[in-house]
Amino acid sequence: MSGPAPASLPNLFIIGASNAGTTSLYKYLQAHPQVFMSPVKEPCFFSTGLGGTADPLGPEPPNLIRDWDAYRQLFAAVTTETAIGETSANYVYEPQTAARIHRHLPEARLIVSLRDPIDRAYSHFLMASRFGLETTSDFHDVVAAEVRGDPGNRPYLERGRYVPQLQRYLACFAREQLQVHLYDDVEKNVDGVVRSIFRFLEVDEAFRPDTATVHNRGGLLRRPRTHSFITHTPGRIRSASRVLVPAGLRRRAYWTLRAWSMEPAPPLDPQIRQQLLPVVRDDILALQDLIGRDLSAWLAS
Repeated sequence: MSGPAPASLPNLFIIGASNAGTTSLYKYLQAHPQVFMSPVKEPCFFSTGLGGTADPLGPEPPNLIRDWDAYRQLFAAVTTETAIGETSANYVYEPQTAARIHRHLPEARLIVSLRDPIDRAYSHFLMASRFGLETTSDFHDVVAAEVRGDPGNRPYLERGRYVPQLQRYLACFAREQLQVHLYDDVEKNVDGVVRSIFRFLEVDEAFRPDTATVHNRGGLLRRPRTHSFITHTPGRIRSASRVLVPAGLRRRAYWTLRAWSMEPAPPLDPQIRQQLLPVVRDDILALQDLIGRDLSAWLAS
């Protein structure tokens, strides 16, 4: 990239998808000396701050930014970095976000990570359950209700219909401004994915961030009270900690406690996957054509 956007506004966005490795990518980019990533992940400004609505699949993000001046302030510490960005995983899904980003920052580069829609839906269901947003522990019942079109259901599978989501961005931005990755690649060859992103951003691709740590791994609650405390910390405690505890130490404490409060989730029942494949098959085949990637693994039962 040739230089910072005017007034140090972002010139790159990780736009999603939810539950597809965006937190890890955010952390790896944040480590690069030529990249400045907003210290707040998920500000969601372009989906909620310009007349949009909050994400229907989760609690309102604690760091949600609705004010333009507050959003600009996220990038006030930019110095010599040439790639300036933020990560909001709902951007790819929210219908008006592509046009909003283009209206304000038409030269931005966009990065998206896409995950098998059934696996992504299951991971998102587990996340919603952790936040107390699901009244049932039965994933099959929830997605069956979504497929039937019952009112009041969260769009777990709809979130995995990536073609219309990407087409909204391709209607606004040139194809070369959008880099598409698969969550499978992040899982199998994260260093290769990160090097590809660095090339895309025109920063030193020889830099090697620590990719040994997987950030924001999903799972089930093992210690609900601990998890509830760190994700819904009372405002007065959060304010005091910002004054008394350095930001880096706060982040390390958060992720350490979060990992301690959780345990791995059981794998998705293969029978449920078999039942859902006909629902997502056409979407997967259409995505395969759009991005030119072999997605046959997503069609396997």
